[in-house]
Amino acid sequence: MFIESIHNDIIKLVVSLKEKKNRDEKSLFVVEGFKQVSEIPKDWKIKFVIVTEKYKDFITDKKYITTEKIFKKISDTKTPQEILAVVEKKKFDINKVLLNDGFFVVIDTLQDPGNIGTIIRTAESFGCKGIFVSKNSVDIYGDKVVRSTMGAIFNIPVIQECDIVNLIELMKQKQINTCAFSLDTDNVLSDFKFKKNTAIIIGNESKGISKKILDVVDNKIKIDMFGKSQSLNASVACSIAIYEVSKQLNGK
Repeated sequence: MFIESIHNDIIKLVVSLKEKKNRDEKSLFVVEGFKQVSEIPKDWKIKFVIVTEKYKDFITDKKYITTEKIFKKISDTKTPQEILAVVEKKKFDINKVLLNDGFFVVIDTLQDPGNIGTIIRTAESFGCKGIFVSKNSVDIYGDKVVRSTMGAIFNIPVIQECDIVNLIELMKQKQINTCAFSLDTDNVLSDFKFKKNTAIIIGNESKGISKKILDVVDNKIKIDMFGKSQSLNASVACSIAIYEVSKQLNGK
């Protein structure tokens, strides 16, 4: 089907998904770019794909073709690749995710889409079993987050809108050791020995982890730093932590 009007209902739907409240209401989100759309796993449901003539031969069950002009209006990038998919969100059961042996990542009140996207991508790359995102963090299904995960969001359970204090209590019941990264401790990452089932917790870019969370975690850890700066970008700090816990748990 060819769409030649910006007022078409399909186009209106895609535009509406730029807002979180509409993504939540419809349980849909947008994936843009040829590589990202091509690599969406089969166990994720694609509602439809929109392309220009450039990708008219792209094989999918439900495809709409439109003009470059209209595509530019619905795209979130400056130089659109002229292909996007509207995908159904997936629901994950926290209890089932926590049955997995290994490590988890907990994100507390991160606001930068690039930081969360990078953390998802890094965590998935190093074998993380699940990611939990707090209620006040940026939406994981926003375009910038999805794009910066480079497809990793489809390969790991990511659960948002979590009450982190309640989550930590649940983790404790399941013998998952909770480790918060904070400057307020003498424990340094290079000396710390992670347990088989571990959750690492990363906090807000400027404020760090909230006190109510620090009060209930099993351990607080800081990253050894030898320069004058005593802080790191949230995604960089989390990536260092992910690498260390993965190395220990995988014996490499």
